[in-house]
Amino acid sequence: MPNVTPTTAANFIPELWRDAILDYAERTFRLKHQVTDLSSELANGGDILHIPRVDEETASAKSAGTAVTFAANTDAKTDLAIDQHFYSAKLIEDIVAVQESANLFNMYARSMGYALGKKIENYLAVDIIQSASAHDQTLTADNTLTAAELRDGIQALMDIGVDHTSPGVDVYLYASPAAYLSILGLDQFVSWQKVGPSKDSGNTSGIVGEVYGIPTAQSTDWGSGGSTGEETASIFTRDSVLYAEELLRVQSEYSIDDLGTKVVADTLFGAVLTQSAGDAAGQIVNFNNP
Repeated sequence: MPNVTPTTAANFIPELWRDAILDYAERTFRLKHQVTDLSSELANGGDILHIPRVDEETASAKSAGTAVTFAANTDAKTDLAIDQHFYSAKLIEDIVAVQESANLFNMYARSMGYALGKKIENYLAVDIIQSASAHDQTLTADNTLTAAELRDGIQALMDIGVDHTSPGVDVYLYASPAAYLSILGLDQFVSWQKVGPSKDSGNTSGIVGEVYGIPTAQSTDWGSGGSTGEETASIFTRDSVLYAEELLRVQSEYSIDDLGTKVVADTLFGAVLTQSAGDAAGQIVNFNNP
């Protein structure tokens, strides 16, 4: 009876790797799901998206017997270039017998999926969100957020019309591990005496949860080094960042020359601030070390 070999089963190999790696990449994504995703606009290809920014309208008083006046705004636009291409590649020789071992297979798939997901997260955090400068807040002490400084940051957004308490307005707070732990030291956000008796209070769970109603998370993509001007935390809205992904794929093939499976996972994407970094309309507040 003929044997089923990696060569004869080659059609199944790409699907095995693709599903596993994409699954692990998806588990890593967090920021990607908290910004405006325009990936569907790339269904027909393209390398630049031109996104119009519709100016805020004002209501005009209507006088009896007079015609209405039609506005003709010249709306600005944001260009989103799909110019970030990253990959993770491995040649896994037969001697490793990866696909015959669930543990080894998951280890390799997790490693490659995590690498792609983490790169996208880091790009969104460091190259995009932390590049905004219009509403920067300088902290009093390195990697330490006070309740008053958090309120100042929230007010900076309120002053431009962002009300994080309104339905449909998605606002998030991310902090470095050190800054996040400083929030855990603020009783009004973590003490059961202040937030109510709950197994999820920060003093017992180690999870902040929310700060003044804003979902809060920690990430090593924000700095804890303490250098001057370093972004150690950020508040941003979903509308403040535009993101588009043209592909996230996995390709694999069996190599007779190498007696192993070649696996390459790659992603092509782009992201941009909705407003320019110094634009006062930008809906991002970065908390910087002094």
